[in-house]
Amino acid sequence: MIMEFKEKQFDGPYEVSVVEIHNEEQIFRGLLYFPPEIYQKPYPLIIFFPGFPQIFTLSEIVKTYKFLLDSGYAFLVFNFRGYRDSEGVISLNNQVSDAIKVIEFVKIMQQNLIFDNTELNVLAYDFGAYIALILCSQTDYINKLLLLSPTLNIEKIVLNNDFARNLYYINRFLPGNVHGIENVEDFISKVKLELTMDEFQIEKNLSNISYKNLKIILGDKDKLINLSELRAKILNHLPNLELVVIKNMDHDPYSVEDIIKITKEIELFFSF
Repeated sequence: MIMEFKEKQFDGPYEVSVVEIHNEEQIFRGLLYFPPEIYQKPYPLIIFFPGFPQIFTLSEIVKTYKFLLDSGYAFLVFNFRGYRDSEGVISLNNQVSDAIKVIEFVKIMQQNLIFDNTELNVLAYDFGAYIALILCSQTDYINKLLLLSPTLNIEKIVLNNDFARNLYYINRFLPGNVHGIENVEDFISKVKLELTMDEFQIEKNLSNISYKNLKIILGDKDKLINLSELRAKILNHLPNLELVVIKNMDHDPYSVEDIIKITKEIELFFSF
């Protein structure tokens, strides 16, 4: 549901609402931004799926992609369960379940003529890309899907010793960002168990993945992604795919040059 205000709330030229969605007696929270008033309902919508461990706040994420608002899109971003001020703990099951709940919420908004029912789109970063593809294997509702620096080789990452060290780092230096990883060994065991389940394995669901258009943007220096392996296992099996490889870019785009290139590619993909 949208938390209603007696008066409209604005962040600059953009109307914004706080969103709370209930799932399994827990609440996860988000922000819904609407484009400037020159654009009319029903709006095309982009849902943002964050990466792990979601370092940036929701408002910071919106600022990064406000150019999409300026082109007429509504923009919806969430702290899924286990992240920041949302309830519950992080897990593959919870994030996929939350993603499905978000789609149900959007459908209600479409029935109320808030969103265009032909323009439900997803922009996913890092681990969010994994969740987005699993979601697309369970719904045929997604129009355009853009994956930025997608982390799709989850099993290999979880089995690497660096993963446990990263979790200890998050617990120590980013307290409160991620819930459910306090016991690192227990969390890793639970993730390994989830990864044995067919519904959470992208390769076993490739034939069920549905969208109209897909674009993947990644760097050729991305240390988390083996591009040749990714092509063989996943990319070669996905239809309507445009792959953009940015030279000298690692997993996280830090340089101004990389950000400019990424912004241009995102604008092109979501242009009308």
